[in-house]
Amino acid sequence: MTFRDNILDRDLELEVDLLALSAGMRASDTEELASIVKLARTAEGYFMEAHVKLRPVDMATEGIFVCGTAHSPKLLDETIAQALAAASRATTFLSQKQLTLSAVTARVNTDLCAACLVCVRSCPYSVPKINADGVSEIDEALCQGCGICAAECPAKVIELNWYEDDQLLCKIDALMEGSL
Repeated sequence: MTFRDNILDRDLELEVDLLALSAGMRASDTEELASIVKLARTAEGYFMEAHVKLRPVDMATEGIFVCGTAHSPKLLDETIAQALAAASRATTFLSQKQLTLSAVTARVNTDLCAACLVCVRSCPYSVPKINADGVSEIDEALCQGCGICAAECPAKVIELNWYEDDQLLCKIDALMEGSL
């Protein structure tokens, strides 16, 4: 058998009777955690990073990081490198005295809310809740500003800050005036 030894940086040749490869590995028990924290998973059940090149240890949910075999089967040195990267990213959050939240969050007009639960069911982050008054309530600290609840609301009583309907309609009117 001929193989490349990366430490010696050269090809080696051995006479062998048996070749045993690494044991196979499958993701298990990731479904419940993924549904609770709203984490993306691969088809094989491993957790998926937000972006392969730009955010390789960040999850789509802010402040959650992935490393090691939770991400995919990998060698020990790769696992250690990824764990160090995840710890480093977590340190950037923990070292701040305060966190700045996005200005783009959803807001419910509680006077018109029918508590139909469409926003509760459609939000990928499980942010909207029906409060004690029987209307939808959105915690701005948890809202990711994706706008899915606003788009799905049949009564159109949910709007995103900085993207109110009046603002968008004014921009459309201004664009149309210039083209006519």
